[in-house]
Amino acid sequence: MEKETVYVGMDLGTFKTSVASSTGVREVLPSAVGWPKDRIARRALGRDVVFGKEVIEQKMALDVVRPFAKGVLKYGAPGAGLTREQVEKHRQAARLLVGQALALTRPPAGARVCGVIGAPARASVLNKKVILEAAAGPFDAAMVVSEPFAIACGMNRLTDTLIIDIGAGTTDLCPVWGTFPREEDQVTVPVGGDYIDEYFCDALRSLHPEARMSLNMAREVKEKYGFVHDGGEKAVVTLPVEGRPRPFDVTGPLLEACRTIVPPLLAGLRELIARFDPDLQQRLLQNVVLGGGGSQLRGLDRVIEAALQEYGGGRVTKVGDAVYAGAAGALGLAMSMPPDCWEELEAAVEADRSDAWPAAEPGRRKPLPGAPQVRR
Repeated sequence: MEKETVYVGMDLGTFKTSVASSTGVREVLPSAVGWPKDRIARRALGRDVVFGKEVIEQKMALDVVRPFAKGVLKYGAPGAGLTREQVEKHRQAARLLVGQALALTRPPAGARVCGVIGAPARASVLNKKVILEAAAGPFDAAMVVSEPFAIACGMNRLTDTLIIDIGAGTTDLCPVWGTFPREEDQVTVPVGGDYIDEYFCDALRSLHPEARMSLNMAREVKEKYGFVHDGGEKAVVTLPVEGRPRPFDVTGPLLEACRTIVPPLLAGLRELIARFDPDLQQRLLQNVVLGGGGSQLRGLDRVIEAALQEYGGGRVTKVGDAVYAGAAGALGLAMSMPPDCWEELEAAVEADRSDAWPAAEPGRRKPLPGAPQVRR
């Protein structure tokens, strides 16, 4: 009897990972893995590895690793300066995060799982290889595509579309014209939501040194109030001063922080436009799509449209669901691929798995240490 096939789309973001399954399940979790710092923490938490919101809630008791920090796999970045042990810890975190995200979709026992994973547009060959290694444990077959292309698939805009994907670590710009985008056709700007959060914290500290605000608090304020235009916006939040809550008007530093992303984004856009075939330029600029968490900054679409006036104008729209657009697009791509393509990928994954885990039984996965035991 032929095994049931479950298709999964996954968007491995710097801050959040979203996943969508052909069974109808959608889930999102922070792109972080936590290990108890000591035996006391292990006993209190009751587990060896922590995922999801609990990583943030229990961060004082955990050693936390964000394997995709700064938009690339941290240990693969030139000059990262990590020890061999730290490199392995990041690899393990990547494997566990992919496994946990898949486990949240609750695939049926014994099902064949095929997935498409979205990664930064110009992720290095090394980074893509490590993502595939992370997927080799929980998936039967998997492939990596650029996150902007996954968004285009989800919106069914696979021709004459320019995707701007603003993530936590990077901003990716990718023209789509009916085929897989080439690396040289894309532009990656090394700023994103994390940069805004850090700038916001520094700006607020300079203006109100008595106020206490963590990066997580800064991110929440940005997601609720973030804007890039002069439109009479107001952001008043409550922050602790020596432990006592006080209201602060953070409109100025928040606007300043959110606007930091605009110049590099427009510079990347101009660089990309310069490469366009003149016959395609106007069609692409009339179909610009903002995706990723940063797409929700109020007024950003209007700022980009104003900048496109020098090229004859353009039209910018935002994705309807910034959280799941990439995962849903990756799922759609996975379900549309021909069966023989998945068979080839499955054979390649099985060969890699046999090399990596020779002690595992043929045709069975060897569980990762601390991995969620949800299926099979």
